[in-house]
Amino acid sequence: MTMLDELLLKIESDGTAELIYLVLGSIIMFTLQKSYRYVRQNIKRIKISLKLKKYRDFLTKTNVLSLENGDPEFANSNIHIKEASNLGEQKCLFIGIPDKYLKQVRQKEHELNILPDNISIFHQDQSFNGKNEFSDIQEKTGIKNLNKLIEEHREIVAQHFVESSNGLKFNGQKYGIFDLKFTRFGKNENPGAVITLFKTDYFTHRIFRSIYHQLKSENHEIKNSTADNFLKYNPFLTSFGLNTVLICHGEKGKEVVLSKRSGRVHGDKSRYHISMNEGLSQTDKDAFGKVDLELCFRRGLMEEIGIDNNIYQLASRTAFYDFFLEKTNFEVGLTSAIEIDAPFHANIEPLIARDKAFETDKFEVIPMATKHLKLFVDNHEFVPHGIYTLNHVLLREGISLMSIDS
Repeated sequence: MTMLDELLLKIESDGTAELIYLVLGSIIMFTLQKSYRYVRQNIKRIKISLKLKKYRDFLTKTNVLSLENGDPEFANSNIHIKEASNLGEQKCLFIGIPDKYLKQVRQKEHELNILPDNISIFHQDQSFNGKNEFSDIQEKTGIKNLNKLIEEHREIVAQHFVESSNGLKFNGQKYGIFDLKFTRFGKNENPGAVITLFKTDYFTHRIFRSIYHQLKSENHEIKNSTADNFLKYNPFLTSFGLNTVLICHGEKGKEVVLSKRSGRVHGDKSRYHISMNEGLSQTDKDAFGKVDLELCFRRGLMEEIGIDNNIYQLASRTAFYDFFLEKTNFEVGLTSAIEIDAPFHANIEPLIARDKAFETDKFEVIPMATKHLKLFVDNHEFVPHGIYTLNHVLLREGISLMSIDS
């Protein structure tokens, strides 16, 4: 008999075998459980990594920079809007139209019998510091030839305006983003935003957009702006828009309403977009003269879809969700949604809307299901930030257009 046999026989005779086997079994079980947890954690880590990569690829594809996401949403009462001022004077950014083009615009308006109250209003040059030259914003942005670019693109945009081409037909008043900060309110730390605006107009807006496109083509660093430094280029933030998804209730359940935006709007080709896209205007003020985002929301729904205040009151849900910077044109936007317990084709589509015929070629109604929505999105061309908006609204409905399994 070997020494090992003698040892095992002694353990058995002493009645300690069960204890030894129990200890060994526990060690083996512990090792297996630890290995299993390690494998599960690695699988989970890989899945998270894939999802994050998918999301980064998604943002790259849409050319959108997420600035802040409402969790679950931004209450309108927590979005504080104010107008920037300089020694009591409101900050403005205006680029004037050259006299030779202004004369042509006025002649054209006269030939079209446009009433004096409806003619386009242009402004003299004015920068943030109140002066009629732009050295301050050239220094702020670090774009050394900005003054030269303004002069060049002033001519280009003015010519388009005279020709009513490239979507330039009327010079309306607009707001731009001077500053944008995010914060938390109350004991529940509800998400909030403080938006500081400057006054501008559509003519100025299109000039800075034109300059931005040239800078992008020259690979200027503005195209790589981040959430930390994009406000350095706030003269280019001459627009702030609401991007809204309309959700209706059809016979077979919820349905998402998408629009095919007309190429007439910005002189671009017709592409699919979300239900409503509206820029904040200097008309969106309450009785006390305060800018109110909900008034812009209501106005956009009325002008583009025909949803008046009576129908708006029947909405089961309205929400503001995500602030973003779309880098195709360098504009700040806010995703939003409205849900109405009524079928679109029967109750909403027949409504009369001022801008519907001009801005929208048609509406498409898609069942709110991942399969149907992904199929439609994959087979149609969209405005890039429209896809971003649609996906972020649908995420609140438990639907993702960028599933890693797709």
